[in-house]
Amino acid sequence: MAFSDMNDVEQELGEEKPPQKNGNRTFLIIAGTLGGIMVLALLCIAGLAIFRYLPGQRAAQSANETNVALATSNALAASQTASAPTVTATLKPTVIPTNTKVPTNTPVIVLGPTKSPTLDMALATRNALLTQTARVSTSTVPATARPTIRATTTALPGTGIAEELGTPGLVTAGFVLVVMIFLMRRLRTAS
Repeated sequence: MAFSDMNDVEQELGEEKPPQKNGNRTFLIIAGTLGGIMVLALLCIAGLAIFRYLPGQRAAQSANETNVALATSNALAASQTASAPTVTATLKPTVIPTNTKVPTNTPVIVLGPTKSPTLDMALATRNALLTQTARVSTSTVPATARPTIRATTTALPGTGIAEELGTPGLVTAGFVLVVMIFLMRRLRTAS
């Protein structure tokens, strides 16, 4: 009896169909949409570079070449002018007779000792402070119009991944991450 049921088991095993693979259609649609957006973004960046930035760079390069040519010609003209021989008229030294008087004995007048003014340091400091106070109080600029000095930042910090990689690096990193998503998905469905 047990062996007679064996045929039925083999028929049931043979009739089983392999499970259908679920392609996860939603994931593929989203991945395709993101890939299309990335391709469109790359095309827009390429168009922007071709039609906007390259003509400006060509004009700047032409202006730079013109400036270099002018600077070279100016330097050449200056060096040629400096090396050109110049004729200078030199006169022979002549002796001019002078009518100099003979030195005489000049009497020296001696006066008695004089008093030099002495000023007390405390008095000098007080006078200086009073002068500064008078200058500030008689200023014609009202107190509200005087500028207030405040510390401000002068530049943004140069740290972070965007400053290190730049725009092309960030786009490349995003592309690599999307490719990694596809590869991991394929590996996961293969196993």
